[in-house]
Amino acid sequence: MTQTPGMIVGRAWVRFLIGYLILWGVLAGLSELDSTGRWGLVILIGVAVTAVAVERVVFHTPPRTAVGFLGLGRPSRRSLALAAAASSAVLLVYPVASAVTGEQFALVAGWPWTLVGLFAFHGLAEEMVWRGFVFRRLSEGRSFRAAVVWTMPFIAATHLPILFRSGVVVAVGALLVAAVTSVPFSYLYVIGRGTIWAPALVHTAIDTFKLVIVPPQATQSFSLLLIGFSLVVPLLVLVVPPTPRLRRLRRA
Repeated sequence: MTQTPGMIVGRAWVRFLIGYLILWGVLAGLSELDSTGRWGLVILIGVAVTAVAVERVVFHTPPRTAVGFLGLGRPSRRSLALAAAASSAVLLVYPVASAVTGEQFALVAGWPWTLVGLFAFHGLAEEMVWRGFVFRRLSEGRSFRAAVVWTMPFIAATHLPILFRSGVVVAVGALLVAAVTSVPFSYLYVIGRGTIWAPALVHTAIDTFKLVIVPPQATQSFSLLLIGFSLVVPLLVLVVPPTPRLRRLRRA
């Protein structure tokens, strides 16, 4: 195998796997304490502190540099506009589901605070791990396509516990969404100058079902529609021509 400069090899793989397992463990452990998203800010702080510590201890990255590495820098306006459009399109699942099922969907009590928590947890915290750490590390010395392919199994593995909690159908849907959205989320991360803000917006839009009370008789139809919207809509961001940075990454 020919080694490309910067590619993860040998001991670097060990360091990467250690960092991945620590971050996954913290993210999964904290999320078990609150599945509603209301304590998302606490989860985000815990993941962010852990991520900076992993970068410092495992990779010897200075804390200030680590914050930028993890995707908390200044995004491009292009990436945010694209993410806002995709997020709005994802949210169309609710009126469509209402029209299809004939049922009304109500918001949960205190939904604005829950929305903040969802953005902090499913948006920023998860994207900090998946794009800010996993994709970024795996893209070293690889093309965009190769980095995405390498990222998918690491993200998919973290969704396997859903199989035991929610059954096969929900688990398969979650795995598909996690795998497929790895492409547009990574795309938004790259055109956003290596920041997680844009993918975090779309990621949050997909998880807004936690803000909604779904009538029992509409649960199956809504779940299928949500999976469909979550799989298809984010991919539409790929129709926008890539930035020079992404073209260089594709040629790497």
